[in-house]
Amino acid sequence: MQAFDLHTHSIYSDGTQTPAAIVRAAKEAGLAFVALTDHDTVMGVPEAMAEGARIGMRVVPGVEYDIDYSVTMHILGLGIDPDAPEVKRTLAESAVRRARRNKAMFARLREVGCPIEDAVEGDGLITRLHMANALVKKGYAQSRAEAFDKFLLKGRPAFVRSENISIAQAVAVTHAAGGIAVLAHPCQIRADKHAAVLAAVRDGIDGIEAFYPGTTEGERTLFLSLAQQHGLIVTCGSDFHGANRPAATLGCAFVPTPLLLPVFKRFMT
Repeated sequence: MQAFDLHTHSIYSDGTQTPAAIVRAAKEAGLAFVALTDHDTVMGVPEAMAEGARIGMRVVPGVEYDIDYSVTMHILGLGIDPDAPEVKRTLAESAVRRARRNKAMFARLREVGCPIEDAVEGDGLITRLHMANALVKKGYAQSRAEAFDKFLLKGRPAFVRSENISIAQAVAVTHAAGGIAVLAHPCQIRADKHAAVLAAVRDGIDGIEAFYPGTTEGERTLFLSLAQQHGLIVTCGSDFHGANRPAATLGCAFVPTPLLLPVFKRFMT
């Protein structure tokens, strides 16, 4: 089984590489296929698909939905039709909510003497990562980590709670668009992980990203056990962001295990 990667981000969300560059890099890395899964947007998918067709690289169209849960949670929609009406409507509504949140956060930053609108750089939707980079650029923080800790995390001066769709909504939209809904990086859920996975199972997820950078052996054992109990597809993803997360290289989460054969076969056929 050839390596693959089902979780990457481009300049259209919080990555630093173009979709085409990611596809070329995946080809050079010897991957069988790569998914583009930008946050709440499919703007980069046409470019990725076109480059894949040009160089003979299989591309899985996808998206990463920010989810309304008690803690941060994300659902990957993999193998979707990016032009499906349900996807277009859901992402358009998400863009409105995100713009409203960003406006409020910019206002709070101005209130504490840290205006950053003129320093925010991004070709797609604007995230807190873009804000953190701008805070560093303008000298209000020495690093992205400090920017988050001082201003952007929950309980800090500029934090505004995001308005997101539910797990069930993400699953429904993904299924309507012909894809599979996968719980992304469950290792990062800052709550009872077992309970969180079960909540996602109840709402209809198809898979779980059990192979992900930073997942401990204990966590992976839990996720694989739950996958077996509930008939979930097991996936792997690097969460590639380019220079914004240099340690996460394309394909780094892949492990040559039979557990990944079902998803490999799904996207190779």
